[in-house]
Amino acid sequence: MTATDVTRYLALVDRRMFPIEHSGMSWRPEYGPELNNIDQELVKLRKEIDAEHIRRKEIAH
Repeated sequence: MTATDVTRYLALVDRRMFPIEHSGMSWRPEYGPELNNIDQELVKLRKEIDAEHIRRKEIAH
């Protein structure tokens, strides 16, 4: 996992929080598909994060 991947993950989480924090007050229909796209990208990056954790555990042992 690269620094770019980490930055991308954090940016996606940050972007995902905006519609959630504002749901009900200023919800827009386009937030639904956007959240789905963000979730799909986060799933992909989560796999890389998990693989990195496994790699680091193997190195430590």
